[in-house]
Amino acid sequence: MEAIIHDTGIWSIRFLIITLLITPLYYYSKFEVFKTLPKPIGLVAFFYVLNHFLCYAMIDQAGDLGVIVIDIIETPYLIVGWAGFLCLLIVGLASFNSFQDWFNKNRTTMSGLVYTAAVLGVWHFFWQEKVIGYEAVIDAILMTALIIWRLRISTKIASN
Repeated sequence: MEAIIHDTGIWSIRFLIITLLITPLYYYSKFEVFKTLPKPIGLVAFFYVLNHFLCYAMIDQAGDLGVIVIDIIETPYLIVGWAGFLCLLIVGLASFNSFQDWFNKNRTTMSGLVYTAAVLGVWHFFWQEKVIGYEAVIDAILMTALIIWRLRISTKIASN
């Protein structure tokens, strides 16, 4: 059962990183198909994160809300994971049609929340590992590269 919790978390991070990789792919290739991919892949990432949390809540904690809240408060890596989940929850809610105007006006904020959620997800993954594995290191390297790329492009656009 622990594998289900772990695997849904791993796939959450993978889909978040794939979502964030789409912008650089579009930037360099100009393939129009990349413009349509962030939202659906981001929603897949959100549903994996939601599933990850629900598996933890129902399998690991037997659905006991009191135990879940205490566990989150007392366990640092769960606080980090919960913060990442809340970031994605906001982004996920913005995908509903009634929030589209707000989303379009706050696209930079939404992008920042996705980056924040991804960083928190990788941090959560690192922190909960008993032994740091290669996958956590690769995820951290990819996130660092994506953030550096985003900062360079943002600086370049701002200076033009």
